[in-house]
Amino acid sequence: MTDRPSDMKFPATKTGPSIRRPQVSIIGSSEADAAMLKLAEQAGAVVAKLGAALVTGGRDGIMAAASRAAADAGGTVIAVIPGTGMDEANSHSHYVIPTGLGWARNVITAIAGDVIIVIGGAAGTLSEIAYAWMYDRPIIALSESGGWAKRLAGDKVDLRREDRIVDCRTAGELEAALGNLLRTHFKR
Repeated sequence: MTDRPSDMKFPATKTGPSIRRPQVSIIGSSEADAAMLKLAEQAGAVVAKLGAALVTGGRDGIMAAASRAAADAGGTVIAVIPGTGMDEANSHSHYVIPTGLGWARNVITAIAGDVIIVIGGAAGTLSEIAYAWMYDRPIIALSESGGWAKRLAGDKVDLRREDRIVDCRTAGELEAALGNLLRTHFKR
């Protein structure tokens, strides 16, 4: 299938053609209810289906649910963890990046994605949203999940950008919006 974002080519780098594939960060609540976890699983599966690598904070809750679903669907999962021990990551992570930065690792998780998906979310998620916004990453919010995803869906974080956070209510809407953003993002 040639219209999968994973089949698209990135612009050449300073050293030649790029072999890099798309990366999507899923951010959200570490303490999540069953409905949030189901949305995270659906989102993780969508990321894998579209051929992108999944980046998460590598811990529990939304991060573990999305990681499990992406891995089960044949996707690649990258965990950016706050500590230094490789064993801190959830068991569904293919690659672990230990930062030793604590909460400051949120900037890495936020800007490691070509697109960011928000599910629920509390203060840590809000910081990741702010970094993603400031570093010009497209953001999709699954508004049915509550938290910051619901509060910011369809809105702007501030006036530095013309676009808005994309509001998706279902996995089907997410698949369409994410596929479109990945295709658009890679045409630069």
